[in-house]
Amino acid sequence: MPEIHVENLVKEFGDQRALDDVSFEVREGELFTLLGPSGCGKSTTLMSIAGFQHPESGRIAVGDETFVDAARRIAVPAEQRNLGIVFQSYAVWPHMTVFENLAFPLKVRKLKRAAIRTRVREVLELVEMLQYEQRYPHQLSGGQQQRVALARALVYSPTILLLDEPFSNLDAKLRERARAWVKELQRTLGLTTIFVTHDQDEALSMSDRVAVMSAGEIQQIGTPEEIYRHPANRFVAEFVGRVNLIEGLVSANEGGGVLVDVTGSPLHLSVRDGAGASGSITIAVRPEAVTVLRLDDNSSNGTNTWEADVETVAFLGDHYEYEVNAGSVALTVQSSRRVEGDRIKVHIPPDACALVE
Repeated sequence: MPEIHVENLVKEFGDQRALDDVSFEVREGELFTLLGPSGCGKSTTLMSIAGFQHPESGRIAVGDETFVDAARRIAVPAEQRNLGIVFQSYAVWPHMTVFENLAFPLKVRKLKRAAIRTRVREVLELVEMLQYEQRYPHQLSGGQQQRVALARALVYSPTILLLDEPFSNLDAKLRERARAWVKELQRTLGLTTIFVTHDQDEALSMSDRVAVMSAGEIQQIGTPEEIYRHPANRFVAEFVGRVNLIEGLVSANEGGGVLVDVTGSPLHLSVRDGAGASGSITIAVRPEAVTVLRLDDNSSNGTNTWEADVETVAFLGDHYEYEVNAGSVALTVQSSRRVEGDRIKVHIPPDACALVE
C-alpha cells in the first residue's frame, strides 16, 4: 500500500485551474519530487496535502487515514495531520532561540519539560546544531537557519515530511552540500518525503522518483534516469536538462527501431526507440550523448554520423560545448576534449535518441 495517495485533485483560484486532475502515489520511505516551473501547481499540491489549501475535488490519504475526500466532505484540519513541513522562507520565529523554536511544537502537544528537553537535544544533534541551541535566528547563517527549520519539522516525529523549495535562499555551493545532507538524513530516518522544486539538478540528484508538472497537470512520473533519458513529451525534454529536438519523417521500420528522414535536410537518422512509429516525429537528443570527431576520423561513419560546421566553442571546465550546424540542423553538443577545426563530424548513437510527442 502506498504511504501517500493523491487522487484526481482539482483546485481553482477564481477562473484559473491551478490543479487539473492531479494523481500520484508515494511509496513508503521514498523521496518523491514535484518538479516544474513557477505557477505549474507543485506548491499548491503540497499545500493541499499539508492542509493549507482545500481542493474542490479529489482525495488525499496517508496510510489508512483519509485527509481529504471532497465527495464525502472530509477535510482533516492541518494541525491534526501530523506532517512536518519546511517552507522556502524557513519561517523560524525570530524572537525565540534555536531551542525554543524546536520546543514550541512539543509544548503545544503538552509534553513534559524533561521529555521536551531530551527530544529537542536529540534532534539538534541529528542536524548538527546542538552547539547553537541558545542562539537566535539572526545569529545564524542561511544554511544553519535551514537546519533549524528542518529540525523543527522533525522534532515531533511526523509521519510525512514536506519540503517546499527549502534550498532556494542558499548560494550555489551551500545548496549542493545541503541537498546531499538532507538526502542522507532522509535515508537514515526512512522518512517518506515530498520535495517541491523548480531546480532540475536538485530533482535529479535527490529523488527516488520525479513528477514533472506543467499548467496544473502531471506530464510524466518516473525515476530521474527515466525522466532524463526517456522524456514523455516535448515539455519534459526541454524543461529537464538541455536537449536537441530534431524533426523528421519515418521512412522505414528497422530492427525494433525506425529510420528517419530529417526535415528540410538530406540527412537521415537511425533511432533505436519508437518501433512501429510512423509519420512526422520529434527526436530528443541530449548534448552530452553526441560524439564529436575530427573531420578525418572514420571510426564512426554511417547514417548517424554527420559533417557539421562549428559556429562557436565554449570551455566550461570539465567539457567543451559546441554550437554546430549539420546542413540545416542546428545542434548543441558536448565533448570532454577539444576537437580543432571549423568543420567536424558529429555522431548520434541510435540508442541516445528518444521520441517525444
